[in-house]
Amino acid sequence: MNNLTPHTAIAIRCEGLCKDLGGNRVLSDVDLAVSVGEVVSVLGPSGSGKSTLLRCLNWLSPPTAGRVWLGDEMLGQRLDDSGAAHKLQERAIRIQRSRIGMVFQSFNLWPHMTALDNVAEGLLAVRKLPRVQALAQAAQSLRGVGLGQKLDSHPARLSGGQQQRVAIARTIAMQPEVILFDEPTSALDPELVGEVLAVMRELALRPTTMLIVTHEIAFAESVCDRVVFMDHGRIVEQGPPAQVLRAPKEERTQRFLGRLSDTTQSQTTH
Repeated sequence: MNNLTPHTAIAIRCEGLCKDLGGNRVLSDVDLAVSVGEVVSVLGPSGSGKSTLLRCLNWLSPPTAGRVWLGDEMLGQRLDDSGAAHKLQERAIRIQRSRIGMVFQSFNLWPHMTALDNVAEGLLAVRKLPRVQALAQAAQSLRGVGLGQKLDSHPARLSGGQQQRVAIARTIAMQPEVILFDEPTSALDPELVGEVLAVMRELALRPTTMLIVTHEIAFAESVCDRVVFMDHGRIVEQGPPAQVLRAPKEERTQRFLGRLSDTTQSQTTH
């Protein structure tokens, strides 16, 4: 884990973030800042707003209210002289978004492309790199996640864990300032989860700025610098993993972790 100081630069932050979907408020006044090199996990029950938070942070789903900054740059908006916010043009937003990596639950790989071409596609289309350079950079990223022998394999020939590692390699290759992980192991068979978490552990050691929505409690405790617990669209509690996971202050956090522990023990028993 990283030894952060109060003066560490902020990689990404939001203030007063709100999001309404279908007439329901999914996020309510969320304030969160992630420092450069920090690894933060976000826990919470289904429907607590975790995934929506990530999508608002990279402007895939623009917030209803509130603001997001990537470094010192406001994301998705600009302020005029009066302080009023105006939405940026889509092209400008895409350029900003290219600085933020996103790893989804589903792998989102092109089935007709090899692993190498899947990783190189963003480098060609977004970064506009020459093909030779893009392929070399893509191959390096795939080797970095242990898939150096699978460069020419199509997704259908890869396991779920390998496909997710290709997705992570695709993100790494773009050299983003921040990587957002939206439950990256939830679609995997239990025996494949470990290989993806191992890659994420390696990223944390580099270090890499990561915000991770996950239910992998052991991973959060051993790798992350901070744990954030959400419920009903709000941050209920946050702090060092040992404090939040071992001695949570809030009753809602205690109930969630207790039920999670009961479920894990039941699965282990059976």
